[in-house]
Amino acid sequence: RKELDRAMVAHTDTAVGNGVDAVVEKVCNDELPVHSLERELGDCARAVLVRREWLKRQPGVASAEAVGRVPHEGFDYDAVHGACAEMVFGYIPLPVGVAGPLLLNGKTYQVPLATVEGALIASTRRGCKAITAAGGASAAVLSQGMTRAPVIRFPSAIRAAAFAAWMHDPANLAVAQEQFATTTRFGRLTSCRVTVAGRYAYARFVCATGDAMGMNMVSKGVSAVLDFLSAGSFGDLELLGLSGNVCCDKKAAAVNWISGRGCSVVAEATIPGHVVESVLKTTVAAACELNVAKNLIGSAMAGALGGVNAHA
Repeated sequence: RKELDRAMVAHTDTAVGNGVDAVVEKVCNDELPVHSLERELGDCARAVLVRREWLKRQPGVASAEAVGRVPHEGFDYDAVHGACAEMVFGYIPLPVGVAGPLLLNGKTYQVPLATVEGALIASTRRGCKAITAAGGASAAVLSQGMTRAPVIRFPSAIRAAAFAAWMHDPANLAVAQEQFATTTRFGRLTSCRVTVAGRYAYARFVCATGDAMGMNMVSKGVSAVLDFLSAGSFGDLELLGLSGNVCCDKKAAAVNWISGRGCSVVAEATIPGHVVESVLKTTVAAACELNVAKNLIGSAMAGALGGVNAHA
């Protein structure tokens, strides 16, 4: 392993020696901003090489060998730049397994899963096998909408209430939708509900985002709507934060369980007892008892919010 590490570092050093070392010195001397190397050099792959050498010289890095162990060749960094990652110095490959066959809505699927969690794919595949042997599952999307809820301060509670009334008027929502649409070809503002707490208004915008998760898309569109309103009827609004935690992003929250966020889906499958025994290696009675003891009572003892499921 040590010989491999030294070989990887030597390979990187050779690449750096081909006209990159002078750039590294500029970065280390603060003559060139390390965060914008892609723009400054006009070459994303070269920017990665420079950033790797810069990183080796920074405090908080265990060793140059540690940086060298991170793969960097054979990756399309142009596709990453300005899209999904910053300060890139390499990538981490993930193994991709497959779970299936899964019979869903009359069609058979093989489901690819990228993970480093041992036994996850095997257990998922076992579940797919049980569902398919039982005749398949049925599922339907109930709603789809990504949310962003900025927190806005007004001079008074009455002005905050006026803003809420304005946003809840269908004619005004259409105006907001027009402004949102100026920022994206794919996103669409579908609704907005405003919660008022004193002088603070939390406008929960719900947006269709196509095949994308779309958080940045939604944030950009919401910003356009607020800019339009602040330049017009609500010049007294003050945007404190583009997220006011009513979205509610990356946190367990009742609003998401009640109103939904992202895709809300209903699915069902009936697994016969003989399939439970032959594939899942248990009995229906034992599974039902565990459901009550773990998912209901155990979750209640833990104060679980919405996570009343059998996951681990």
